[in-house]
Amino acid sequence: MREYYNKNDLGLSFGFVTVVYVGFSFIVALIIQLFGNAASWVNAVLLAVCSLALGASAFVYAKISKTDFVTATKIKEKPHLAHVGWGCIATLFLITMMIPLNNWIMNLIEMTGLKRPSVDLDMDVASMIIVACVIPAFTEELAFRGTIVQSLAREKNKLASLAITGALFAVFHMNPAQTLHQFVLGAFMALLAYRSGSLWTSVIVHLLNNTTAVVLSFTVPDSFFIDNAVWMFFVGLIGFAGCVVGYMFTTKSKWQTQDEDVVVNSFSKTSLGVAVGICAFMWIAALLV
Repeated sequence: MREYYNKNDLGLSFGFVTVVYVGFSFIVALIIQLFGNAASWVNAVLLAVCSLALGASAFVYAKISKTDFVTATKIKEKPHLAHVGWGCIATLFLITMMIPLNNWIMNLIEMTGLKRPSVDLDMDVASMIIVACVIPAFTEELAFRGTIVQSLAREKNKLASLAITGALFAVFHMNPAQTLHQFVLGAFMALLAYRSGSLWTSVIVHLLNNTTAVVLSFTVPDSFFIDNAVWMFFVGLIGFAGCVVGYMFTTKSKWQTQDEDVVVNSFSKTSLGVAVGICAFMWIAALLV
């Protein structure tokens, strides 16, 4: 049994979790359409099941690929306070920067005549915290930073590893309103997972990111973000960049890269291409429909 993933697992694991997630999402969307008047908690349960299926797909993939799930995902490694602290502070600055930037991007999309993208869910705050914050913080991390990201953990080109995994995280969400934020967040959380050597570092940061977004959506009016967009963007940009630099210089890294004598096979490449194609199609559909 293997103790870690290699670059062949990039396409295979991403393809597997995408098929599982899209399949469950389709079933959930169909049920919600059929029972449109169902209580909001029913929709919350269905979405939670979909998210749990994503996390379960990471475990199933480890079994199929004969990989030690606990060791490969770094789930047994304890998070270090310094890595978690820098990650949380940087994420708050990232949110500060991305709120106005996302709004500007959505304004541009709307100016082209397309429907304004949205991430709004018709749920109360308690349901949102559970469905959009707590569960995804763990299940998405198992699938991405625990599985997909770890497939490139031994690659020498570190920037490429971060960019690729960030892009896959962004396209996987299939929502134009989140794409840029998810790319930066995905790449940053991959950096945290690599350097800290613990999946729990990115789980905590992911939880903070989602919870902050939900709380702000329920407590702060949109007019505040519109009126203060410019200073929020620059404060967030400078703060996030400063935190990343501070993090790199003040923490010890467990990211030990080395050359791997692994040739990416055609099945892995095909799986990656098909999965990216599915996500891209859904992304375009969300923008046009």
